[in-house]
Amino acid sequence: MSESTPTPQGEAARRKALLSTLVSLTDDLSQFHEECAFLCDAFAAVTHDPACITEETSEGIRHISYWLKHQVKSYYERVRDIHEEVYHHNKQASKNHDQE
Repeated sequence: MSESTPTPQGEAARRKALLSTLVSLTDDLSQFHEECAFLCDAFAAVTHDPACITEETSEGIRHISYWLKHQVKSYYERVRDIHEEVYHHNKQASKNHDQE
């Protein structure tokens, strides 16, 4: 067996690691979803009384908006990394299958 051909144990470990990464991402996205729902409700409440939008409130909204932007970017990158791993895994598996 060549070095580029993964062992069944290596394949199982790789699948387990990928599954763990997906579970972690799903858990993180679920928590992020809850935080976003809370923030959307808070933003909606603030707009009902524009007089309460003080300089501090405005700065808080700016800060939260910046945080949200970076959280979404981070999740996109994590999903992209998983996609790339699956793509390369499938490409390698196809290559190994063709060599058999």
